[in-house]
Parts: sequence; C-alpha cells; structure tokens
Amino acid sequence: MELEALKAMIFSTVENSEKNRIPAEDAIAPAYAGMRIFEEPLIGIADAKDPYFTELFKQPQVIGPHFREPELWLPGAKSVISVFLPFTEEIRASNRTRSDEPYDERNDNQRCSDLWLHGRIEGQIMGDSLFRAICGFLEENGYAAIAPSISPGFRGVKPYSSNWSERHVAHAAGLGTFGLSRGLITEKGMAGRFGSVVTDAFFPPTERKYSSPFEYCILCGACQRRCPTGAIDASKGCADGKDQNICGPYVVGSHLLPHGPNQIVRYGCGKCQVGVPCEHAVPARPVARS
Repeated sequence: MELEALKAMIFSTVENSEKNRIPAEDAIAPAYAGMRIFEEPLIGIADAKDPYFTELFKQPQVIGPHFREPELWLPGAKSVISVFLPFTEEIRASNRTRSDEPYDERNDNQRCSDLWLHGRIEGQIMGDSLFRAICGFLEENGYAAIAPSISPGFRGVKPYSSNWSERHVAHAAGLGTFGLSRGLITEKGMAGRFGSVVTDAFFPPTERKYSSPFEYCILCGACQRRCPTGAIDASKGCADGKDQNICGPYVVGSHLLPHGPNQIVRYGCGKCQVGVPCEHAVPARPVARS
C-alpha cells in the first residue's frame, strides 16, 4: 500500500468526520455546538522492529519491561502508524487564562476551560473513532491492524504507566521529543491528542530529526509557571521535572458533574500545554549573547 493513500484517508477523516465537531446535545454551552476540535494531523511511521520498541522503551528508566513491543500486539507487524491531532486555536486559546500564581481552588482562572474539557473528552472519542477507521481501511486493503490503546490487551501496569505509550510511540515515529511537562513537542506543538496503529503493512519509516529525547525543550520554565499545583520543577531537568503524583490527582479531581443526555463526565487541566512556547510549534532557542 502507498503511504500517500493512507495519509489521504487520515486527512479526509479528520476533515470530514462529524466526531471532529462538538455535538450540540453534549455541548457545555450552546456556543460550543458544532465547533471543530482538531486541526490537520501530523503522521509518522516507525519500523515495528525498531530498537526503540524492542530495547529502549523496555528500560526501567524509560517505560519498563511491561512495555509490549509491536510484534506482541500483532504477530508479523511491520509498521507502526502514529498520529498527532492538534487542538484548534479556539480550544487552545480558551485555556490560556492566567495560572502562574499560587494555587487557589477558588480562582476560576486556574481551572481549565470548558472548551478544553471538550477537546480532552470528545477529542478522545474522535481519536478512537479515527484509529478504528484506520484499522478498517487497512483491513479492507488486505492487511491486519490493531490500535493498542483501544484494544482489549491495553492495560495500566502501575500509576501513570501502561503497556503502550502513545507519546513514546510518536517519539519513535519521528513526530517529536519530550518537554519538561512530559508532553511531546511536535512541529505543531504539544496541545492535542496522540494515537497509533500497528499493522503488517509496510510503510517507509519517518526520519527522526533529533538525537535526544528532550531536544526540542528549551527549559524556559513557562510550563512550570503555568502549572496550578506546582507539579513542575525546571531545576530537576526534563527527565525528572514533573511530579505525576501531584499532577494526576489534581486532573482527576477537576471533573465536572455529568452533563448532557449522554451524561459525560469531563475532567482535565492542560494549563502546561498552552500559553507556552511549545504550544503550537517547536520553540526557538534563545540566541546566545556574545
């Protein structure tokens, strides 16, 4: 199969899917009904036998031995397709309200926006639909495919770690490098959602234009200032600079009451992904003074 045919299918689905719009019946506010969730995606390809999968990601300091390489998800796997779905400007802008001040639960500016909640929850629904469609497209063309994160074999192994990591897969597929906030910085920034498909179809791997897992992060500290709970500390460096034990409970505890006829529960934060240099691009490095 030609890679261009696969890309065309993905671009078309993101552009035309009704799931890439906030449903009127579930909109938290009437003005949000029909608003687009994602911009045009980025697509990367990794070789299913890449040492990143078979060796690097299994190291305890990266993901761990519980990481399942592509061959264990799909015997005969040849390629891993990774997709980044960037949030629209409207969703990103809605969540840029000030948060660089001491945390105060009474300060509504520190709570993530309702539009961001739609991006996180309805955006995930859209993403899951897209990755099922990619699997269907490949199967229609005679190939086997599986989307690990929405398959029965996906499971959390310990707090904040699972047997498949979409961010790490995207890193292996040439889409970007990690930042201080543990998000993945791509050519379209880090504000969005990731997903992937493992297949026995072969596609040429995407070149990784970086040699370090943290190459795109400039350690500017903007995400640290944006974090409402103090979970980020730039002085500890990219690898250890975010405390998930502080971040995680805050995100889960931020949920709204079930809303709409489908009684969807929404929660999120994302303050560290917006109002920062890596929100929608790879940040420029400061010019050294002579």
